Amino acid sequence: MKMKKLLGITAALSIVLSGCGTSSKEEPTATDSKKPEGAATEQTKEEALKPVELTYYFPNSPQKDLQSVEDALNKLVQPKINATIHLKLIDWGAYEEKMKVVMGAGEPYDLVWTASNFNNYFQNVANGAYAPLDELIDKYAPDTKKGIPDKFWKAVTVKGQIYGVPVFQQSTAGYGYEIQKTVADKYKLDWKSVTKLSDLTPFLETVKKNEPNLIPWEYSQGVDPFFTAPPMFGLESLGDPKTPGDLYLKDGSKVINQYETPEFKEYVTMMRDWYTKGYLRKDAATLKETSADRKAGKNALVLGQIDLGTEDFEKAGMESPGRMSNFNKDVQSYDMQFVKPLLTTDKAAATITAISANSPNKERAMMFLNLLNTDKEIYNTLVWGVEGKHYKKVAENRIETNADGGYQIFAPWEFGNMTLSYLSEGDPKGGEVDNKFLNMWVDLNKNATPSNALGFVFDFTPVKTEKANVDAAIDELYYAISSGSVDPEKYLPQFLEKLKTAGADKIIAEKQKQLDAWKAENK
Repeated sequence: MKMKKLLGITAALSIVLSGCGTSSKEEPTATDSKKPEGAATEQTKEEALKPVELTYYFPNSPQKDLQSVEDALNKLVQPKINATIHLKLIDWGAYEEKMKVVMGAGEPYDLVWTASNFNNYFQNVANGAYAPLDELIDKYAPDTKKGIPDKFWKAVTVKGQIYGVPVFQQSTAGYGYEIQKTVADKYKLDWKSVTKLSDLTPFLETVKKNEPNLIPWEYSQGVDPFFTAPPMFGLESLGDPKTPGDLYLKDGSKVINQYETPEFKEYVTMMRDWYTKGYLRKDAATLKETSADRKAGKNALVLGQIDLGTEDFEKAGMESPGRMSNFNKDVQSYDMQFVKPLLTTDKAAATITAISANSPNKERAMMFLNLLNTDKEIYNTLVWGVEGKHYKKVAENRIETNADGGYQIFAPWEFGNMTLSYLSEGDPKGGEVDNKFLNMWVDLNKNATPSNALGFVFDFTPVKTEKANVDAAIDELYYAISSGSVDPEKYLPQFLEKLKTAGADKIIAEKQKQLDAWKAENK
């Protein structure tokens, strides 16, 4: 994300692209914005729709000129579906807590950004926060349904019902790291030699000794490697990355407590070493997000959800400035992938738009979602802002953003269908020609190795209480341990005991039960 950031979130977190059409149901199809927008537009023409206002919650860093984007968006949307969109952008660090308050109070809103591991989609479905969408999708968004591969719809289906529209984006979970080109070149670092996180230690030491103005390694609660990149540790999440109960990729059948694995112990021991040597910010354990550091070019190395890296683009005849340049065009990076792409349920459900169960305008909200997934102009207005003010076009499908324009969210992965997106500074040069870049990641999504549990969705309902208790235990101790801020020899046993007391074993047993039933049904 954000980081797809958070990478992802990840971010948690920097991706961008254009449009593509195919005849296959598994492949995305982008509808020309000049043509009718499917059932939503037909409905608008056939009936005199009453004007409505739609409230749309989503996270990002604060934007000074959000209002002009909202105004431009509504000039496009209102004539099509007679709706006005109110953009409720909440800072990443406050978003989850804000949405808990909104949902807990039963506040009427319409659209909301959610994900498998942030503003937890599956838990919110279990809590009844989101409306079932199957009939609304079939009636008002058939083009959206056709443009997103079936495997993505399966990833957001709970007990046979769809409760959110997945964003079709770069979702194959390849992982690695990003390093500033100037740092790698200046110190002649063999950045291609890395095969695991611990290989980065000498690079981080070089930065610490010689670059006092740089942070050697980025860490925040939104960019935690163990949560963001389970395959990096040979694991696959079931339900969400935080809740106890993962699978080993090499096994795929036995649900285990990922926090009790030797992989987790090895990871937190390494992070303790990195923290005590000054490779992370002192406040890493409490840091919610790092967009300011990224924009300022302060991070020498960062975790990367890297489906396509620097070497991949070189082989395809494209020159890539690297993912760091998505946040600061003057900071280029080498992006190195050392965990091969894998399509998992949590990544297919990594970014979703849901409609509130309390929305008074569910039909119109779905009409808007259809536009956001099929209308290139509407999509890019929300993603990039107003042409001439927030960005300028430099080619048919490529833009340059304006750092001083007041709207730079760098989040094409957060909305609609990312095949509609313009390419920006962080995308490889030449990638816009013949949709070369788009075709690379679409093919990767289609052909990536599926996980052992792709399509399995954990129903939290039987263990809602235990889930809440486990979340509290994680919030209390996990980030201090995972960031290396405290000694794992002392605090890891305490953490594991708190998880057990909170009901971790019951959650794991329920996951095993549901997984076994799912496997029996899908033989």
